[in-house]
Amino acid sequence: MSATATVLNATPRLGAQLREEGCAYLPAVFEPSVLRALERECDEMAARHYRVENIDRHAVYLSDSTPTRTSHAMMISAGPSPLPTVSLEGLESVRRFLSFHDEVLGQLLGAEVPAWSRSMLNWQTYLSGSKPVTEHFDGEYLDYRKDEDGGFTLHEGLLPRLVLILTLSNENDGETQGTVLRDLRTGRELSPPSRPGDVLVFDNVRMRHSVPTLEKPRRMAGLRSFDFRAVHFARTEASRRPGATYRQMPEGLVSEDVDAVAVHQEFLRERWAGVREAQRAEGALF
Repeated sequence: MSATATVLNATPRLGAQLREEGCAYLPAVFEPSVLRALERECDEMAARHYRVENIDRHAVYLSDSTPTRTSHAMMISAGPSPLPTVSLEGLESVRRFLSFHDEVLGQLLGAEVPAWSRSMLNWQTYLSGSKPVTEHFDGEYLDYRKDEDGGFTLHEGLLPRLVLILTLSNENDGETQGTVLRDLRTGRELSPPSRPGDVLVFDNVRMRHSVPTLEKPRRMAGLRSFDFRAVHFARTEASRRPGATYRQMPEGLVSEDVDAVAVHQEFLRERWAGVREAQRAEGALF
């Protein structure tokens, strides 16, 4: 049975887990040969697509690289998209991973994911004593301000409804093997296993996630949709979209009835050039 079929057969159970706990953990979904192929193709994507022109058009995101952790991210879709993406030509394992994500996302959210809907593919390599990832929610950060302590405050963004993480390799076997989740409703922290082939799906609006310093190497790949059922985040009333209905969350307000594609197109048309110029001024890699 394929990985997709295995997961889709368990969709009712996974949906119940997401509603009750904010996340669902699926052990040993992908075989080692698939993981190795996906690792190779992710490395190929980095070599192929990390170009200044791809960052300028916002199809590829700045890489975070330190001696102990490297992170890459870029936008992909199964079919032509009205927004920037990179080509998946010749990358069959990445295509299969995206198809798996779209099938699972569609089943869990109750609607088919259109082929034009983009997802951010990111992959990270953690080495021994890796730089930690501070607690955050994933998303397209449309407006944020840097804080004095080196962090930042998000004022407006598009938040993927769900995030899917696949562990490619991991030598850590202790209590914390990778991603740590915190439930905003209860304050409860979870640290699911992160063994090669395991898949973790979590509610990106309800949960915050982080990764502590890891003692041994780990590699993962993740997908999340910025277009399909993404929610609009506004820290204050000033960032709300006209006519949209919002609900309160700890950091601000979220709406599920904003056209995410239209918001992103507006961002690229009116704000992205200024953001890109600020990146260059700060000494961005590209």
